[in-house]
Amino acid sequence: MKRLNILSLVFLSVCGSSYAQQEPLPIPLTLEYVLELPATMSPEVMRQKARLLQSQAQQFEVNAQDRVKFNLQARLGKREFLGEDQDYNMAALHMGLPLYDFGRTANQDQAWLYDTKANQYQLETIEKQYRLDLMQAFFNVLLADLNYRVENEAMAIAYVTLDKIQENYELGRESDTTLYEAEEQYQKVFVKRQQAQADLRRSRMLLANAMGHSDAIISRVSLPDLSKLPENLLKVEDYLALAMDNNPQILAMKQAYEASGYRVESARAGKRPEIRADAWVGQLSSYPEQREGHYHAELSIKMPLYDGGLTKSRIDRERAQQQEAQANMYQAQQQVRDQVTNLYFQLSLLEVEKQAVQAGQTFADYNIDYKRAIYENELQTDLGDAMVRISQAQYDALAFDLKRALLWAKMQALTGQDDLSQAKVVQQTGTDSE
Repeated sequence: MKRLNILSLVFLSVCGSSYAQQEPLPIPLTLEYVLELPATMSPEVMRQKARLLQSQAQQFEVNAQDRVKFNLQARLGKREFLGEDQDYNMAALHMGLPLYDFGRTANQDQAWLYDTKANQYQLETIEKQYRLDLMQAFFNVLLADLNYRVENEAMAIAYVTLDKIQENYELGRESDTTLYEAEEQYQKVFVKRQQAQADLRRSRMLLANAMGHSDAIISRVSLPDLSKLPENLLKVEDYLALAMDNNPQILAMKQAYEASGYRVESARAGKRPEIRADAWVGQLSSYPEQREGHYHAELSIKMPLYDGGLTKSRIDRERAQQQEAQANMYQAQQQVRDQVTNLYFQLSLLEVEKQAVQAGQTFADYNIDYKRAIYENELQTDLGDAMVRISQAQYDALAFDLKRALLWAKMQALTGQDDLSQAKVVQQTGTDSE
């Protein structure tokens, strides 16, 4: 499979809920494959899509009320007219059409349009979070594999150490204290090794479940290409500005707030008149030739005079919901600012953490060479501790690389960017032009 930019993969959107059931998992499993899975594997995504469909259905229902309607009206009855009992039957085709309601329907339509945009942005937010969750689950498998190697080596060393002490103890060369201490140390290391072994399966089961392959067995995973990540940080203010303008959660709340404003105006239109046209064709009464005839057309206007406070209560309700929508928007902005700020300072410390990881690797390499030299001179016969340090240094390096990739992916999701490297070029170009 062609390698893709790891950050761009976070935001791939594909359809087809049966995809995961139709294709077997590749061996080894790659991050590219995981992130290309349909987002409908996530119940949250499915739920949001259902909300979007429900909103559309409600709008279709509203629109249908404002279109031309045809219906058959029939009546079989009796009435009194001028002291005489008469038949009062009817069989006619009725056509009705609302013409103008002074903004009620127009504002409802606008509110629906903004609601639809809000649901779409909300769907984008949930899909991005699902991709991030998949990425984290995939990284957990990689870390579990390497951590098991570290703990397994540490347990082997503890076992060999305990075995030697037991031999010396039987020969009277070691004390009870030394033996019991070695046994305690071994048991602690053994527990950690068993936990690491359990994490091998647990992390794979969690990844398979998130992918919609709950019954799948993930044997091997492939290390992703982590080379195409942004090299430099912008200012924290730049990321905050990008997030305020492009974060889908904030955009969703803004659209919801706009929709609430149109609902307030629609409720206010309840005080205004309605104009409609109606026509009836057929037998309008039992005496069409004498009274009602064969057709009837009219243009009518309905002017609200008093509704017992119904319109006012609707306006108050919509205003309250508008205020709530505004609070939700402000809250989303605050939360995103906090998240971007925290991410920024985590990213800003990566260079320092990188130096610490490199120092650990340097020491581990030096230590294994040093211990090997001692071993070759027969001054020491145990290289186990040095081997564990090498494995631990490799684990720390991998954990750092995966953390760095995930942090950048989260920053990309929060700022609504397809490529933060490209965002950097745009920002620099804008600064230079000034």
